[in-house]
Amino acid sequence: MWRATAPTSDLVIRRARALDAAALAQVQVQSWRETYNGLMPQNFLDGLSVTAHERQWRRSLGARGWAFIAVWQGQIVGLASGGRCRASKIFSGELYVLYLLRSVQGRGIGRALFDATHFELARRGYADMMITVLADNPARGFYEHLGGELVGETQCMIGGTTLREVAYGWPA
Repeated sequence: MWRATAPTSDLVIRRARALDAAALAQVQVQSWRETYNGLMPQNFLDGLSVTAHERQWRRSLGARGWAFIAVWQGQIVGLASGGRCRASKIFSGELYVLYLLRSVQGRGIGRALFDATHFELARRGYADMMITVLADNPARGFYEHLGGELVGETQCMIGGTTLREVAYGWPA
């Protein structure tokens, strides 16, 4: 178990297990609704299914996928996962997701999840890393604070709406 460097011992970062799938799905859906309210179509956010995300996490974690979870004061409050870069030939690794409940932001938990995932990617041979986020995502400052360099821009379609995305990279 990786114990995160944090200002308190209330935080543990550990590998997710299939039995964590329900909690992962709950955090994912809640964090999307908190973060993307007003940025994505409301009907899309309202239609997010904890059950469907739970099935997805159960499949992923059972099929050689991996993730880290943040346990704060005994509750799962965040998650992060990554792997081989899917969208760029410049970067080898990708931070696929980093979700954290709004109520625990600003406590070093996001940084601990980021560090655990970055370390795991490097351990798997992906020394550099990127992440793609919505351009209007308030978490952009977090990635910039962690040294992410703006390396690209694209568009995606979510809930029938075209949204702008930006990519941040951390070279080796």
